[in-house]
Amino acid sequence: MGILITIFQLPIIILNFFGFIIAGIWLLVIGQWSSVIAGILTVIAASFLLSIALLPGMIIGAPGVYFANRRVTIGVYFFGFLASVYTYAVITVWCGGVTIYFLRDAPSHAFWPLLVWSYGIATSPWTYMAQKEQSVTAFLAAFFTQAAFIVMMVCVALGLDLLSAMQVFVLVIAAGVIFHMRVLAEAHRSGSLLTGTQ
Repeated sequence: MGILITIFQLPIIILNFFGFIIAGIWLLVIGQWSSVIAGILTVIAASFLLSIALLPGMIIGAPGVYFANRRVTIGVYFFGFLASVYTYAVITVWCGGVTIYFLRDAPSHAFWPLLVWSYGIATSPWTYMAQKEQSVTAFLAAFFTQAAFIVMMVCVALGLDLLSAMQVFVLVIAAGVIFHMRVLAEAHRSGSLLTGTQ
């Protein structure tokens, strides 16, 4: 995980601090006002909407704590896996929806600022929730959302069409599920699941 963070740290910092602002200004200059307004409104509503969308995942994962208290490892991993898949599926649907919405009719001169704008809109709610929750699982979700989107943008830059690049996004997100399960296994071994803290 440390190597992945090192690889993606600089691109994430640059995109998080400068990408959203620069893309917004660029879009305003080229007359894409509606995309800027839609993006701002989406970001404002996103954390609330995504919190609601994530509730079923918490319900799905709740039996895992029950099984942890009874030392039933298979139950912990089974429900933890289901909850993780659900969470990362929400991330995928959200990011895919944002990307398609902003790029579906994008003129060629607006493609790149709209793609960077989409990155900001798609990833900022997850970053906000990770900062708010201060948990390892929330941090992992935010990190893999950002990393997957960056990989998708690199694929597009290298000539891959957007649909194929989004399939690569899903592969990176799948790696997030694997890392989440590693965190779950460590939490189970350490006994921190007994208090429901993970």
